[in-house]
Formats: sequence, C-alpha cells, structure tokens
Amino acid sequence: MKLNEVKELNRLLQNHSNGRNKEHSVYVDNLHTSFVEFEEKFILPPTSIFEVEFSAAESFLKSVLQLAPELVADSLVLPEPRPKRDVDRLYLIKPFYTEGEMFRENSPEVWREKLPPFAIVTSFHVMHLGGAPKEDIYAQASQGKTMSVYTKRAYFSTRVIPLDSLTVLEGAVIDFTAKKYQESDFMVQISREPGEGVRHTYFGIFEEIDYSKQVNLIHESLGITSADWSLGKIFAPLAVEYLTLTARFLDPSLDKIAKDFNSFHQVVDLLLRPGSMTLEESARNSFFAWLQSHKSERIISPSGNMAWKILRVERT
Repeated sequence: MKLNEVKELNRLLQNHSNGRNKEHSVYVDNLHTSFVEFEEKFILPPTSIFEVEFSAAESFLKSVLQLAPELVADSLVLPEPRPKRDVDRLYLIKPFYTEGEMFRENSPEVWREKLPPFAIVTSFHVMHLGGAPKEDIYAQASQGKTMSVYTKRAYFSTRVIPLDSLTVLEGAVIDFTAKKYQESDFMVQISREPGEGVRHTYFGIFEEIDYSKQVNLIHESLGITSADWSLGKIFAPLAVEYLTLTARFLDPSLDKIAKDFNSFHQVVDLLLRPGSMTLEESARNSFFAWLQSHKSERIISPSGNMAWKILRVERT
C-alpha cells in the first residue's frame, strides 16, 4: 500500500481505546490457524489476488472496529506483510513498554527517546480463497479479484516480538526489525551424537527453516509439561520467527496481551540472553499461570472439519 493510504488507515484506528469487543469465541482450526467467531456476520471484502488493497483493508478494519475494537485500536498498519510472501494478510503493529504506561503515544519522538522493547504484531487473513454456501456469497470471484462473503469469522494471528528498531516515515511505521541474536542462541545441539554439530531442518514451500526441535527443547528447558500447556500441538505458545523468539497469543485484546506478556517477559528475556539475569520466581509463576489458563474443547465445524474452541480459565 502507498504511504498516504497507510496513514489514512492509521487515522481510522485511532481513538477507539475505550471500545469493547462484542460477544465472540476463539477457535483454532485443523490447520492450526486461530480465528475469532462473532454472533453476527460481516462482509469479508474482495481484494486483489496479489495484495490486500487499501479499499479492502479499510472495509475489513471498519468491521473489526465494530466487532472487536480491542484487537486493533490504536495499532499501526504496515504497508507490506511481514514476511512479504504473506500477500493474503494485513499486518498491524503496536509497540509497547514493560514499565510505566504500556501504550504510550504512537510518536517517533517518544520512541526516539526510548525505543519500546516489544511490539504486538497482528495479522489478518483478508483474502477468502475457499468455498462458501450460496447464501453467504456477497460477490463472486472475478479476474484478479477474490470472492467476497458474509462471515462470522476473522482469522488472525498475534505475537509479541522483541524490537531492535522501528522505521518511521511521516508518522507511519513502514518497517521494523526484531532483535537479532547469534545463531547459536537458537541452533542448539539437536543430535546427541558427538561431532554431528548443529543441523537445520527445512520443510515445504520457500525453504522455510523449521525450528520445531529448538522450540521443543525450549519447552524442555523451562519444564513445560502437558499439564501446563494442555493445547499440545494444536497451538504453540512460543515460536522462533523473525530470527528471534516470539510469544504467541489467542486473546483478541491487545491490552490483555500486553499485560499478560509483561507479567512474564523476563522468561523470554532470559531465553534470548542466557546468563544475563536471574529469573524471578514471580515471572516464572506468571508464565506458568498464563500457560495453564488455556483449555480447549474439540468441535466439528459446519463444514465437517475439526476445530478447537479455546477456553480461558482464571489465572491462579
């Protein structure tokens, strides 16, 4: 998207911090993609098959502001998806601090004085590529355009990323870099055989690096058991993305995400900078309380596919 379009979308998202989400449920589908389902339908707009266009982004965000303002309020739209191959998604970023006022003014002057250590990066699947019942079709797909449908679902993904820099142009965030760490921080010794060294695992399209073994070892090092994280492989709470460690969330509220993460951010800090600090017991307890607050209930969707309804219990 063009800079002036990004700035217009940013203005659209301002001044909605007092809005509250309408009734909803959160699910993870059989492809491990999370979505929020509302009681009422909205229109998923048509867009180019090559990118999420301004008109589609504007229409989609207006709907989300009506249904789940806590998920997008005061966020900033990124002009390109991160990574760039995610052409079907709209990306938003919301930097925050771990001390004092979490969400200070979205201002380069404020960030220049003290860069926020973390940011919530949220992505939405805006392109509808699958089928739909006849009664839910708002506009058929046409040459170069996706289908537009009535839907109750908004597919989303949220993660917290440690920031190294923000690239700002005319008040808009046009890019960010995550804190880069030495490869050895993640390329742990997978093989138990001496001399084999560290091995990358690649899978699927685009030769993306599979860090699942590293993440499993992180779970082991933290002592996370199935009793702590009952969702198992349905959804991963920690991931290696953007060449750093991210915490992933299933809560459609940026304020709750930031508060939860701030209660245990020291766990992530310690994993990325081993030996730099001593883990406080309160941070460890908060981390495990957050993990244990996630439960799930398996369902069968109207289309016959398996999904899991995410249930949150009171943190102890």
